[in-house]
Amino acid sequence: MNIKKTNFNLLDCTLRDGGYYNNWNFSKKIIQNYINGIYTTGIRHIELGFRFYEKNHTKGLTAYTNKELINGLRIPKEIKIGVMINAGDLIQNNKVEIKILKKLINKNNYDKIDFIRLACHQNEVFLISNCIKYLKSLKLKIFINVMQCTEINNKKLKKICEFLKKNKISIIYIADSLGCLKPKQLKKISAFFKKNWDGQIGLHAHNNLKLALKNSMIAIKNDFKWIDSTVTGMGRGPGNLKTEDILQKTNNYFLTKEFKRTKSHFNNLKNIYRWGPNKYYKFAAQKKIHPTYIQKILADSRYSTKEYNKILPSLAKVNTKKFNAYRLFNSIYFNTQKTKGQWSPKNILKNKDILILGPGKNLKINSRQIEKMINEKNYFVISLNTFQSINEKYIKLRAICHPFRISSEINKMKKFKSKFVIPFSSFSTNFKKSINLKDKNFYDFGMAIKTENPLIVKNTYCILPSPLAIGYALSLVIAGQARSLNIAGFDGYEKSDPDFDITEQLIKLFVDKYFKKKIISLTKTKFKNLVYNLKNE
Repeated sequence: MNIKKTNFNLLDCTLRDGGYYNNWNFSKKIIQNYINGIYTTGIRHIELGFRFYEKNHTKGLTAYTNKELINGLRIPKEIKIGVMINAGDLIQNNKVEIKILKKLINKNNYDKIDFIRLACHQNEVFLISNCIKYLKSLKLKIFINVMQCTEINNKKLKKICEFLKKNKISIIYIADSLGCLKPKQLKKISAFFKKNWDGQIGLHAHNNLKLALKNSMIAIKNDFKWIDSTVTGMGRGPGNLKTEDILQKTNNYFLTKEFKRTKSHFNNLKNIYRWGPNKYYKFAAQKKIHPTYIQKILADSRYSTKEYNKILPSLAKVNTKKFNAYRLFNSIYFNTQKTKGQWSPKNILKNKDILILGPGKNLKINSRQIEKMINEKNYFVISLNTFQSINEKYIKLRAICHPFRISSEINKMKKFKSKFVIPFSSFSTNFKKSINLKDKNFYDFGMAIKTENPLIVKNTYCILPSPLAIGYALSLVIAGQARSLNIAGFDGYEKSDPDFDITEQLIKLFVDKYFKKKIISLTKTKFKNLVYNLKNE
């Protein structure tokens, strides 16, 4: 099916949705070349990025899409620029904090922005009246992006329409967030809107089931006025409707040479991050699992195909429509009623000089020097997980806490002579049975994962914001009342890696609350709260 006469608007959101893969690290040069290429196709609406509300700006340019970025770009007059804001960033205690929105968008930083897209879960829509009123006062076009459209019944959808009519909104976007929208359901949704909505409708299609193009064509045929696309489909999980695909389905948008040059850069990124549909995203769509779970698992080199086949069925057993990795761990892998462990690190770590070893390449490069220092300074060595970068005889303890890591490496763990520290008492009964640790070659230091009051270290347990082994190991040092701490093998991530944020923030929490100064790293590092000093003098 081809659309001979253009009766819809293509909105390209590559730099916004694509950022889920490279942490929004697009250079100004790439952004400018992208705008130039998109302009030649006839597309006139670009969602340039997000405006996340964060105190520490650790993501790339299009995560914040600030005034300096926009003013530094050459944007053709015909191009309308917009940004997305997550309604969830504005809501605290089930109430919108309008002051947060006013920090994100105000008279000093919005002059070249033409439209705002507010992304809302179905129940968040009813909280945004003041947001709409404020954005209207700035003369901005407003799109309301309703997520997980497949999960909203007609009764609720009708209330949403009535609420938005009352607030004089003229454009609703429906987002196939779980990637499970099928043509038959889309036609029913379209029929509903024709009966209950006077304004315009847009579709943001995901490609879990390889239906993004087909669904978009059906939407256009059913008078949807706005269609999202991204170059090469770059976007969260399996990605979105490909801009290059939809360009070939209409006579009023064009697949130009300039666009193809732009596309070549995104092809290179695709070779690195490998987005696109596959059997795992298909499974996620069928079981209504948020695609970010799959993206995170596939991006983690620790897990093999065998582990995927264990992890995915467990995800399907709980409500994973909204991404919350640590709630998942608590519900499946942890006994939330039992945080305390059976062992205190004080028994062996008190007044010791500790060296924690990570997986970085710089540790292997300097392994002989590190081994020499261990001998000279009599370090008590704690290694993370099952990494092996120095002679095993130097390792006194191994800290491992992530359930996925433990389940995938349990057989390897049993072969080590050095003792492991794991949060055994904190695990659920089913998980304890699945790992079958009977030989007791471990110490039991408890752990809980919480996002509120996320850092507490006690005698036999810790509370962390994420189940990272570095946080667990640092907790052992604090609970053990060690005399000193050094680390090695923490090279740091590239800023384009989303895990950069998590590890950096976790180390900062420990430095601010417990260590009060940067931790010495005996190997080179990119982390801001570590300071490199090989000689440790």
